[in-house]
Amino acid sequence: MKPWKAALAVLIVLVVAGGVYIGILIRGGFSARENPSWAEAFAARIARRLAVPAIYAMKNPYPATSENLHEAEAHFADHCASCHGNDGSGDTLFGRGLYPKPPDMRTSETQHKSDGELYYTIENGVRLSGMPAFGPTGPAQDKDLGTNDAESWKLVLFIRHLPQITSEELDEMKNFNPRTDEDRAEEEQEEKFLNGSEPPPSPTGHHH
Repeated sequence: MKPWKAALAVLIVLVVAGGVYIGILIRGGFSARENPSWAEAFAARIARRLAVPAIYAMKNPYPATSENLHEAEAHFADHCASCHGNDGSGDTLFGRGLYPKPPDMRTSETQHKSDGELYYTIENGVRLSGMPAFGPTGPAQDKDLGTNDAESWKLVLFIRHLPQITSEELDEMKNFNPRTDEDRAEEEQEEKFLNGSEPPPSPTGHHH
C-alpha cells in the first residue's frame, strides 16, 4: 500500500472513531456528576497550554515572605476556598458539583505549571469550566505584562505553599471563609447562650 493511502486510511479510522466517541458523549450527556474522560482531560490540558500567551512565561515578582503568604492565605480562604477548599484539594460541596471538577492544587499537575501560567489562570479564568476571571477587563488587562496585580501574584505564592500547609494554618483559614447571615446569627445566638444571656438556640436544620 502506498504511503499516502495508508495515511488516508489512518485518518479515516481516527475520524470515524472520533465520531463514535462524540456520539457516545452526546447520548450520555455532559452531567456534572461524572469525571471528564481521559480524552476530555487531555484536550482541556492542551487547550489551556495553547491559551496562555508566551508573554506570561515569567517569574513571580513577589517573594514568599510570611507577610505575603499570610495575606494570600486570607484572600484564598475568602475568595477561592468555596470551590477549591482551604487545602486546595477541590473536595468541597461546590467543587464536587462542577464539571470539570477543580484540580487538586497540591499535585504535580498544578505545581509543575509556571508562575505565569498560574497567574494567567487566576486573571483570565478557564473557559467552559467553573473558574471565573478575576482580573480586569479592557486595556488594563495587559498593563505592565500583568505585574500590576499583587493579589493574584500572592495567590500564586500560596498555591505553591499548599503542599506544605499546616493544620494550624488550615484552622486559621476557617476564620476567613465566607459565612451567610444565618451562620452569623446562629453563632451570635450560641455565644449569648454560652454567656448566660439567652435561652438555648432552637434547631434550624442548618448543618455546618
